[in-house]
Amino acid sequence: MTDEQRKMQFLDELADLTRKHGIAIGGCGCCGSPWLNLNADVSDPRAGYSMCEGDQLKWISPGNVRDWERYQDEIGR
Repeated sequence: MTDEQRKMQFLDELADLTRKHGIAIGGCGCCGSPWLNLNADVSDPRAGYSMCEGDQLKWISPGNVRDWERYQDEIGR
């Protein structure tokens, strides 16, 4: 299994945990990372994690229109 495949498998399982508890993990790799979003929008099954802008981890959901339009194609599936 390649590193990219391992990363996508991890993000899939992390997305399952996020949907179960409604808590998302985010991080940009700098000070203060990672952080928890206790109000993650898990209402839409299309939502998921994206490694956007390099290695920045972000929960992307249709409820956040700006991020959805920009990063929906980068959600790990």
